[in-house]
Amino acid sequence: MSVQKVKACLILCVAVLLCGCGQVLSEREIVRAVFFAQQQGQYSVCLLLADQNGGEDGVHYKTASARGATPAQALHRTEDTLPGQLYYGLLDLAALPPDSDWQTAQTLGTLLYDKAQPAPELSVFVLDDAAYSWAQDAANLYEDMKAVEQEYALHCGLQQLFTQADGCAVPGYRIDSGYDFYLLAKDAPARRVSGLPAQLAAVLCGQADNFFSAYHDGQALCKSEVNVTVEDTAVQLHLRDCTLQSLADADDDLQGFLCAELQHAFAALTNDAKADFFHLQFWHENLYGVGREAPAPTLVVVFE
Repeated sequence: MSVQKVKACLILCVAVLLCGCGQVLSEREIVRAVFFAQQQGQYSVCLLLADQNGGEDGVHYKTASARGATPAQALHRTEDTLPGQLYYGLLDLAALPPDSDWQTAQTLGTLLYDKAQPAPELSVFVLDDAAYSWAQDAANLYEDMKAVEQEYALHCGLQQLFTQADGCAVPGYRIDSGYDFYLLAKDAPARRVSGLPAQLAAVLCGQADNFFSAYHDGQALCKSEVNVTVEDTAVQLHLRDCTLQSLADADDDLQGFLCAELQHAFAALTNDAKADFFHLQFWHENLYGVGREAPAPTLVVVFE
C-alpha cells in the first residue's frame, strides 16, 4: 500500500472516531463531566455538556439531570432528556457522591467504564456534602475541580478505583481550598482526612507530587515538591525546593513542626489500615514472599 493510501486510511479512521456513525461532532451532545449524588433514597445524575450554541465568547456549558432508583437508571433517564446522540469521548471528570464507600466507587466506576469508555485522562473526585443545584453549580464545580488538579498537581484516574482488590483512594472536593482525601476499604467505613494528612496520603498513593498546605495549627505554610522512595516498609519522603513560611509573629522551628506533623499523620494513616493503600504490604511480599506480614512502616523526612 502506498504512503498516500496509508495516510488517507489514517485520516478516515480519525474522522470515524471523532464523528461516530456518520454524525459530525458539532451535532452531538459532548459530555465533559458526570456528577452523582444520593437524594432521598434515590440517585441523582447530572451531565455537564458543552453548549455548542453558546457563542464564541469563552466556554459555555449546559446541564441535563434526572433521578433513578439506581445510578444506571438515573444516568439512562438523564440521557433520555437530551435530543441528540451523546459523545463521551471528551469526558474528563467524574464526581462520586458524598460519603461514598468502596462499593459505591466500584459500582459507579464500572458504570462509567461500561457506559462511557472514557480516556485515561478522566479524573475522579468525591463531592463534598454541600447542597448543590446542578443547573446553577455544575459548571463551577467542574472548573473548580480542574483548577485544584492543576494547582496541586493532583490526579486520580478512573483506573485507580480498580488497581487493588481490597480498597481504593480518591481525592475529595472542598469548597474552600485544598482537597480532602478518602481511603475507601472494602467492607469498612470510608475514612476522610484533610489538610496536610490528605496531601501526604495523596503523595503516598502516587496521586500527587507536592505539598501546599498550612500546618502547625494554621501558623505556618509549607510548599514543596515531594518524591517518595521505599525500601521494604521504610519510607523516605524527599522534600525538594521546600519553602516554609511563618504566618504568625513567633519565630518557631518550622522544620521541626513540619516533621512532627508528618510523622503523626503517617502513623495515623498506616496504623490499623483496612487495605494496602500505600502498597507497603505489596512491596514486602515481593521481597520476602506471599503471606509474610510486613513490619510496622517507618517514615524519614529528607530535605533536599
